[in-house]
Amino acid sequence: MVTWMMMSSASFRARPGGSEALGQEDEEDGVRPQYQSTEQTFAESAGRDLYFQGMDEALAQKVLLAPAHELDDASERYIAAERLKFFPSEASTRALIKCVTSLPIQCLDDRVARRKAVETLGRYAGRFCRDEVLIVLRGCLRDDDPYTVEVAVWAISQIGAGASDEAESVHPVHAELAALLEQSGLEQQVNQRVVIQALLRLGASSAVDKIRPLIESIDGATASAAMLAVREFSGESDFMHRFMDLLRSDDLNTRRAAIEDVTLSAYAPALETVAKLPNSLVLRSRAVRKILDAQRDKGQLGGEELDADTACLLDQLIWDHPETIDLLGLRNETKKSRALDRNVDRLYKNDARQAYLAQLTIALEHNNDAAAQSVLASYEALPYFDYFAAYHVFKTLGWLKAASAESMLLEQFRTLPPRFFNHQIGAGLALASIGSRDALPDILAIGSSTRIWELKYACLIAAELLDDGGKLREQLSHDSDWLIRARARSNSDLSRLR
Repeated sequence: MVTWMMMSSASFRARPGGSEALGQEDEEDGVRPQYQSTEQTFAESAGRDLYFQGMDEALAQKVLLAPAHELDDASERYIAAERLKFFPSEASTRALIKCVTSLPIQCLDDRVARRKAVETLGRYAGRFCRDEVLIVLRGCLRDDDPYTVEVAVWAISQIGAGASDEAESVHPVHAELAALLEQSGLEQQVNQRVVIQALLRLGASSAVDKIRPLIESIDGATASAAMLAVREFSGESDFMHRFMDLLRSDDLNTRRAAIEDVTLSAYAPALETVAKLPNSLVLRSRAVRKILDAQRDKGQLGGEELDADTACLLDQLIWDHPETIDLLGLRNETKKSRALDRNVDRLYKNDARQAYLAQLTIALEHNNDAAAQSVLASYEALPYFDYFAAYHVFKTLGWLKAASAESMLLEQFRTLPPRFFNHQIGAGLALASIGSRDALPDILAIGSSTRIWELKYACLIAAELLDDGGKLREQLSHDSDWLIRARARSNSDLSRLR
């Protein structure tokens, strides 16, 4: 019997700071990357902080390939495939290949584990047995499970299509992926958006004619991906006003998809719109950073300081006051809709537009100690960490200058692991709003040590608001991240923060 120990959710709550820092550094030739990207933060820290730390590489390989009767639970194979994301090696690659190609599918858990094995091969990005992995993944494109096909499409886009015969006008992998866009009827089960994104990542311009009709898709997420892909491959742009409409859609998922497409393509005309959308800070900051990095690479952003407009946009993005968010016309128009209890409840709705409206309403119409106590009590009554609501609760407590929440916010700011960097930002800036001098040493320490640019930027704002005497600004003026360095060297006008 294969045995191992899983970290329980209770043990995680008891030790929220128990991550292995940021895990293995993503370094090449000993050079540290300039900043920790959102993808790196989630990929590196999520598993180490939250998942199954009793399973090392050897045990994960063993569980992955163990006969079903040796597993305590059928889901353990999935856990093993997930765990191997954090142990990239040739041995792990071969175990994953064997799982994908030879695992008997006896139940749904086996099928889900196989999908996860395909995903993990993509996470390795072709570092081991690249040609063999590509053959396996291309075979998965003909799988009878559409979800396996989708994951294989994504995995190929992470690895690259590989070499092609010079006599072939179209890369065979590009052609195989593009063919998935032509499925119809019951055959069309593979998410077309996933395929379009993969073709865009691979630079498969030969697929543009098969992508173009999907601009008219009734599915906003698919239409969004198609518009940016066609623009990238052909230079056409007469339809991009419709893309901007999708960015401001009332539908949360359509907005989210359009922001992801902006991120993938670094579509600069969307910069200001994206920065103010009522979606999560994580999504918006990732898109903004991708655009700014692309502009700098093209020589469109230069110098040692940020221009006033860019600095203002970034300050407001990270400060994230609800009055600077475009709520797309959503308002609380009645006395009942503006009631405190209703808006406290809205902080916990899994829709950022509703949560930002709740923040705004509480801050403007219930700015008193009673409201602060109500918000704080709602959070403390939770039996678990609410990933979505915590950020909005922290921010609301800051707008209310809730001194009663200072100790809770300080504990969260100090101990949350890297995967929760947006919550750290919310807590840190709330502490700055409250005027917590006790938070300043932690703000300086985290601001000088983190590689997550959004968190570092937030610490710089917080330190300035708490009047650290310019200590963090001076230190970060020599930071390896060009954006942080430029912000630290720019004149700060914190009066623009609400």
